[in-house]
Amino acid sequence: MKQELTRLVHAGQVLCLEFYVTPSGDAPAEEWLEQLPLQMQHKFAALLSRMGDTGKIWNERKFKHLTETDQIFEFKVDDGRVICFFFVGKRLILTHGFRKRGDKTPKGEIERAEHYKRDFEERSTHEGCKD
Repeated sequence: MKQELTRLVHAGQVLCLEFYVTPSGDAPAEEWLEQLPLQMQHKFAALLSRMGDTGKIWNERKFKHLTETDQIFEFKVDDGRVICFFFVGKRLILTHGFRKRGDKTPKGEIERAEHYKRDFEERSTHEGCKD
């Protein structure tokens, strides 16, 4: 049986946003988002939909590249962060979320995202969006 690598978040006009799924079947970003207050969930949903439908978010207070990373990005809503990376086939893979407490994204969160990205790339067969 083939193992699930992602779960669809939003099939936009430009990008397909997907939750990364660990080898054990967990989706850290999905689980983290589901435990947030509803208002924050709605803000993230609006950002994710806009990214999928337009392919970009110009406001760096909402979405930005994390410097000194291997193409790791973060969505930002209040003190909440969802880490992600782009993948072949106009896919944006959401790895996990966390609450940011200081000025910089913690090194451990970046390392976690890079680990998930490597794992995803190793297990991927370039399937693209799933319906």
